[in-house]
Amino acid sequence: MTIVVPGVIFPDSFVRNIVVTLEAMGHKVVNVRTARHYHHQNRILHTFWKYLPLAVPSLERAAWNNLVKTVAKLQPDLVLLTYGVPPQVLRDIRVACGAKIVCWFTDPVANYYRGYLIAGSYDALFIKEPFLVPLLREKLEINAYYLPEACNPLWHTPVELTEQDRKEFGCELAAIGSLHYYRARMLEPFLSHDLRIWGSNCPLWIDSSAREKYQGKYVAEHIKAKSLRAADIVLNTMHYAEVDGVNCTLFEAAGCGAFQIADWKPALPALFEPETEIVTFRTRADLKDKVSYYLAHAQERLAIALRARQRAHRDHTYEQRLSAILSVVGLAPVTHSPSLELALGSSQ
Repeated sequence: MTIVVPGVIFPDSFVRNIVVTLEAMGHKVVNVRTARHYHHQNRILHTFWKYLPLAVPSLERAAWNNLVKTVAKLQPDLVLLTYGVPPQVLRDIRVACGAKIVCWFTDPVANYYRGYLIAGSYDALFIKEPFLVPLLREKLEINAYYLPEACNPLWHTPVELTEQDRKEFGCELAAIGSLHYYRARMLEPFLSHDLRIWGSNCPLWIDSSAREKYQGKYVAEHIKAKSLRAADIVLNTMHYAEVDGVNCTLFEAAGCGAFQIADWKPALPALFEPETEIVTFRTRADLKDKVSYYLAHAQERLAIALRARQRAHRDHTYEQRLSAILSVVGLAPVTHSPSLELALGSSQ
């Protein structure tokens, strides 16, 4: 099939993982630049493109002209969006071509900018918050499905660590992602440990001693695999806007063969077996106790990490998630898999 995927491609971005997986599945994939690209270049451009449409609303629709022109020319089978777009843009796409239009949105509910995600008419909407699915289906009659994030075995996989890798990435504790106050305060008790927080987004307004552990380095793909694998324990502190669902680090760390202790979430037990494949915590005191225990029990860490990797690569890959999307909208045979069962199970 020909599939158009708008969005930003950079190492380990959500769109990049989708594109490379669909190509590996044998599809022709066309990535289209849209105004959304500006949001990822720098903060000034992000603010500019966020507020400019408030002053000149017509500019917002014009920013999507490239996408509409592309689908009109290619006549694809599927347009796969990863964020909400203005409803008029979806109507323009439907006039331009007969493709199925789906959205797989994996941000927390705090990022439902303007509510565009639930304003448009998609053939199917896939979201990672299970509690929202029945609300959208029953109250708004939206064809919504639960579909969490995934790992990509191309690079979320165990890697051999050289001595240089161990020197650069080795540590007792590692965390990954932006430094926000929930993550900072959760990690503050561990500053006496060899702790490294990987990421390149530490806002100037974060007033926390955890800043001293922030590396200011974005890690992606095989480098991310090294940073996760080289840590004794990965501390997966999920943003508080992850309500019932989980974050991508859960799947990526598992796929890399890393041992992690993750925030307990209601959706987690259906994805990994708690305390057997993923160790969980519910309070900061609980996290402290488990860090102390597992730092002293390396063999248990290795056994749990192995089970998590096997589960992630068996049940939670991008190929399985995308196959489920294609099945739901009738573009692929309905072959039951854990991903399709998750989606269909939450839509009943």
